[in-house]
Amino acid sequence: MKKTLIQLLGGAVIGAPIGFFLVSGNFALPIYEIATEMTLVFLGIAFLLLVGSLLKLAQLKQKSAQQFSGDEEDLHEQYLYKLYSDVSLASNIALILSIVAICVGVITEQSTVILILSILVVLLSVLSTFLVGTSLKYAYPNREFPSINDNQYSKKLLEMSDEGERHVMLQGFYSAFNTANILLIGSLLLLMIYSVASGESQLFAILIIAIILALLVRYYLF
Repeated sequence: MKKTLIQLLGGAVIGAPIGFFLVSGNFALPIYEIATEMTLVFLGIAFLLLVGSLLKLAQLKQKSAQQFSGDEEDLHEQYLYKLYSDVSLASNIALILSIVAICVGVITEQSTVILILSILVVLLSVLSTFLVGTSLKYAYPNREFPSINDNQYSKKLLEMSDEGERHVMLQGFYSAFNTANILLIGSLLLLMIYSVASGESQLFAILIIAIILALLVRYYLF
């Protein structure tokens, strides 16, 4: 159900602007006209996600202290990891939305109050992602994890994982790599089409995305 909802929301986010442009024949994004509303909506969604993330994090800490045995222990571990995944997802999306909000606010020269709110939500989002990074121990209460401030954190985390967990990571990383490639290439084409149709050059954004795409492929292959 959750996966279907995410797919529907993603389709709406992508399809709605395209449909609007095709129907109206206006290929120029009216960002300045709706900048205030857009910024407030992004900030509102980010704040709600942060509240949900903190509530889930408190639930994770509480449930982590419970003890089970046998099959119930396996189900409990799955439940804890699901909670951790929900917390991490909400926190990261909140950070992305808050950064987009402050970018829109600065570029469109929003009021000082909105900019201050944007900065506060960004700071809360950063704090939330830090808390999520330190809460992995609650998803796996019987393990000793390296400090999140350790320069070798990712390497040590991979080394302490068993073969099954590494296999899951590999599947996730490979899927993320392929998805990122497709989305970034698609973004280049969409920006080109938008530049031609609207007369507003997106060449700088195209160059930045191309650099990111090249670095992504380089790091993955080497």
